[in-house]
Amino acid sequence: MSTDGAGTGAWSRRFLARLEALGVFRIEQLAPPSPQVSGLTVSAGSVGARVAGSDGRGFDVWIELPVFDARQWARAEQALTEDGEVREALLDGEFPDGFEGVLARAGLSLLPVRAADLALECSCPQWSACRHLAAVLGSLAAAFDSDPFLLIAWRGRSQARLLRHLAQRRAAADDPVSPTAPPIPELPLEQRLDDFWTEGEQHRALRDSPDGTAGAAPSQLGPSGIMIRGKSLETLLLPAYEAFMD
Repeated sequence: MSTDGAGTGAWSRRFLARLEALGVFRIEQLAPPSPQVSGLTVSAGSVGARVAGSDGRGFDVWIELPVFDARQWARAEQALTEDGEVREALLDGEFPDGFEGVLARAGLSLLPVRAADLALECSCPQWSACRHLAAVLGSLAAAFDSDPFLLIAWRGRSQARLLRHLAQRRAAADDPVSPTAPPIPELPLEQRLDDFWTEGEQHRALRDSPDGTAGAAPSQLGPSGIMIRGKSLETLLLPAYEAFMD
């Protein structure tokens, strides 16, 4: 993805206004002309991008925000399920304006609440008033206008997973007696590496099993979807795993 300048839609305005209110950046710092941003990616807890410098060099920028934990996402999904208008809009593939209001009633916010929630890093030698960070923040704001579901991806939930959970919750509310999905069959861990990171008691039991089947290296597992400074969680865990096995 290559974007330049800040967006002008509702979500970019909210994001930029929040940054200014928190004292992270002033709006005028994000206005064009700005360095060219390329490779903007949004994943669980991390935004990464490459920014062209005035001297032709490129610099890497990371913007990190804490993901919601399992309990917070459960609260969010319950609140979204209970608001019929917002829920149905989401299930229709829309991102309703009321989303943030529903989360606020559950004590949550997609946007950062404190300046300390954001970790901002750039590989350039001058961090203070960094033009590269400002450019990526502006490009990120524009990306939120193009695809607001990036906001939930940043907080650790993919669009597909959120909608699947909302559909399951709606089905359970409509018919609380019938199961919403068939039970997952008990399979050896080596046959279930693709969904190792999926939440559920059956997965925890497999990971903690005493028969040695839980000893799969992180590199063999399906992707966690969590990025830290441009590196996946499973990649960062690999040295610790190898040290335990020595």
